[in-house]
Amino acid sequence: MYGLNAVAFVFFCCINLIACRLCKCAEPVRKKLLTSLCIALLALNLIRYGILFPFVDGVVCIPAEFSTVAYFAVPTILLLGRRKLYSWAAYSGLMAGFFYYLGLIAAGGPLYASSAPRDVYISMFCHGSIYLCGFVALGTEVFRAKDAPRLALGVAAVAVRALIVRPLVHGSEGMLIYILLDAVCVKRLLPESIWNFALPIYYIAIALFVLLTIRGFFRKNQRQYHRFATAAAAA
Repeated sequence: MYGLNAVAFVFFCCINLIACRLCKCAEPVRKKLLTSLCIALLALNLIRYGILFPFVDGVVCIPAEFSTVAYFAVPTILLLGRRKLYSWAAYSGLMAGFFYYLGLIAAGGPLYASSAPRDVYISMFCHGSIYLCGFVALGTEVFRAKDAPRLALGVAAVAVRALIVRPLVHGSEGMLIYILLDAVCVKRLLPESIWNFALPIYYIAIALFVLLTIRGFFRKNQRQYHRFATAAAAA
């Protein structure tokens, strides 16, 4: 799987190109294509988590990761037309997709060397789909900074939910959300004698990072919406 880095880079570039084209499309065409993608994404994951994992693989998988929750939340919000939650759908899709592909491009080979190619490509499709949905929403909808608390609350809700369902989650020790919540990097790199000092700093840094991504999301929305609105007007 060491060619995965290059494959992921090509996929990610293609997803961004497609997303840019969709932002410039007529609204009826864009809506039809996104609706089809959302239905496919939701159906795929309902089949995976509701049928294949429990009845074929013999494992009950509960979505706990930020991205796997987004697999269901993003298409559901967009399909139901819940405009008050569009900012959350866009933010969660962008964050989950971007950081997944960033990790895949940087270290896809070592990270997924033991994974079945089928599982990797399904994951790439799912993350790419929610990223594309988020990108298009960011470029075609106007989001207000007053929604920032809603986004922060959404991130906190995903984290709290992950802690609640943890006893039921298969393979939780290897999941990114639990690695972050458990501050594994701090506990591995630093002696236990300074954990009481280091852990609060770590969690504050995580919270600040989330707040910075939310602030960046609204700034990016202003630029992207203006960019594609201007392009549409010129066309």
